[in-house]
Amino acid sequence: MENGERSGSGGQSDWPVRLATGVGTVTGAAVALFVIKPLVDIPGFWPGLIAFVAVTGVGGVLGRLVGWLLFRRPPK
Repeated sequence: MENGERSGSGGQSDWPVRLATGVGTVTGAAVALFVIKPLVDIPGFWPGLIAFVAVTGVGGVLGRLVGWLLFRRPPK
């Protein structure tokens, strides 16, 4: 472990994956607000909030997956 990295998940070397997760989350939120909301009229506050959180969560998971696939550490 170098440069202040911690064992297990986390550490300074996984910042690209964290950044990709954030980008995926923001993209999911934008899709939920600007694409899904105008196309689908979700009645009520709670179903709309649940749909927003679900789409944002899916965006975060997909962003993390893409970040992990793009920025894998080379095997030693």
